[in-house]
Amino acid sequence: MSHEHDHGVKTGPVMMYSAKQGDVAKFYADLVGIAGDDSKESVWLKTENADVVIHGREDRDTPPEVRSQSAFVVWFGVADVNAAFQKARKAGWLVGDTYGDYFFARDPDGRLIGIYGTEGHGHGHDH
Repeated sequence: MSHEHDHGVKTGPVMMYSAKQGDVAKFYADLVGIAGDDSKESVWLKTENADVVIHGREDRDTPPEVRSQSAFVVWFGVADVNAAFQKARKAGWLVGDTYGDYFFARDPDGRLIGIYGTEGHGHGHDH
């Protein structure tokens, strides 16, 4: 049974952090044919249904424990980011603090995710 439309949740960009942004971007370009815009602090690789974003390890808008790991960080867009933040904080899932319209959380297996708000304004950060 699918609940994907119950709350208007969207899957956002898939992020990764690397000290080798150029090499990682070249890997994805060479292997699967996706190239990106590397004119900013991050490299945005465009695919048909989601963006893959390569951030540097020095990204100060991200908690150190998020930017120091090598796994992917999948983003989820929710209508009420403040309610999700409060729930994550109360349950002990929060990583770092809120950054206004986004925050990070850790699932029970230790995977890090990003949560961003979809209502009222677009997701205006490079995440």
